Amino acid sequence: MTKLAGLISLLLLTSSNLRAQLNVYYVNVGQGDATYIELPNGHNVLIDGGPAGAPIEKFLKEKGVTTIDHVLLTHPHSDHYRGLKKVFDSFSVKHFYDTKAENRDAAGDNNLRELAAAEPGCRTHFPEPGDELNFDSRVTVKVLNSCYEPVIVHNNDENNDCSLVVRFYYNGTGLLFMGDAESAIENAMTRIFKSGLKSYALKAGHHGSRYSTTEKFLGRVQPEVAIISAGVGNSYGHPHKEAIDRLLAVGAQIFSTTNGTQTLFIPAPKKGEAPVLEGLKPYAPSPLPLTVKDVVYVPPVEAPVSVNSPALGQLIEAVPAR
Repeated sequence: MTKLAGLISLLLLTSSNLRAQLNVYYVNVGQGDATYIELPNGHNVLIDGGPAGAPIEKFLKEKGVTTIDHVLLTHPHSDHYRGLKKVFDSFSVKHFYDTKAENRDAAGDNNLRELAAAEPGCRTHFPEPGDELNFDSRVTVKVLNSCYEPVIVHNNDENNDCSLVVRFYYNGTGLLFMGDAESAIENAMTRIFKSGLKSYALKAGHHGSRYSTTEKFLGRVQPEVAIISAGVGNSYGHPHKEAIDRLLAVGAQIFSTTNGTQTLFIPAPKKGEAPVLEGLKPYAPSPLPLTVKDVVYVPPVEAPVSVNSPALGQLIEAVPAR
């Protein structure tokens, strides 16, 4: 009996150690965002769903997923919420995390929220900046930005700045997910959270736009790895050279979903083991033709500063700068 008990204990310990790894998949969904996370306790998280249902459904079914414990919509832009409609149609969802931003130019986001409300057993949450989300007792998940009070957003910048920004921390490793938050929010978070922003891996804001991933912000985050989610040949020109240059200047290794889904594995706490990034290949921007390169517009400032942003006001109110 003693030997049998010892064998069972060993098998249980081995199984526990295998599950104690945290896995992040930056999913290739084209010009949009979707990140799938497997937590050490066996639960899972999906942040956004991309611009269409097929890519994220295919990815999740290939992973054998039937239930998603936590679905987060960063903000109501179609390249983030459309894929989530298919997720609610095809998978069981236990918790939905949303902002109270109302995009007056979109109706599909409300349809998604109706699906979440109708999902059997699913609870909807509206987290505030400073909140910690109880996903896994071994993983700290902190909310750094969100429009947690109702607001009608009138333009893309206001919508982007309402992004639900979260930071995961596990085994000494920070993982920062920016949604489409732009410079005004980055600057405020830099003042409010300071060294609490430091992260090994940065999911770059707004698909690598020049209006995000600013110099002061990167000085706080100090990323070793930056992942950009964008579509090949997209009409926005993402990622922009200015953002790439700023990331390179702080020594970050850059990866992009234009090369396929990128994966990051954080091992269980064990001395001498570091995070492992697996993907296709680092991002390598192609040089622009001389005729284009010579006339590329370089903005005189790093990014626009929206002094009247509803999101900025809510962030400062929720977590006053110290």
